[in-house]
Amino acid sequence: MTEPSTRPGRPVRMVLTPRTARPPRVPLLAWIHRQPEFRAAARDAAAGQGGRPGFSDAVIIAVVAQGLLPGLFNLVQSWVDQQRTEVSIRIQVGDAEAEIQVNGRTDPTKLLDQATRALREAADGETGPTA
Repeated sequence: MTEPSTRPGRPVRMVLTPRTARPPRVPLLAWIHRQPEFRAAARDAAAGQGGRPGFSDAVIIAVVAQGLLPGLFNLVQSWVDQQRTEVSIRIQVGDAEAEIQVNGRTDPTKLLDQATRALREAADGETGPTA
């Protein structure tokens, strides 16, 4: 039986944090916004809060349907490959929360499995072992 917090129909809230040593050639948010389905779903967490100059791409919040995750993960992986950097993605579905790392060695086809497994483990940790 699927845990309520990891049901496929529930929206996924993600916080994407790029780790760059220098300003990226293309900011991650601009890269994500190239795809129309993510324009309304992804935003700069500092938008409207007078974010510090040079740190506008530090944290991105996205709320998407689980069915869009493969496309978003592919976008993030392609950005990571181009920028030669990594991104930390904190994923939340319901009460379950997990974190995954995306770097140049990450297999984008396995990101969804990794995220699903991490969320399942987080949900199991919150509810305790089942008999």
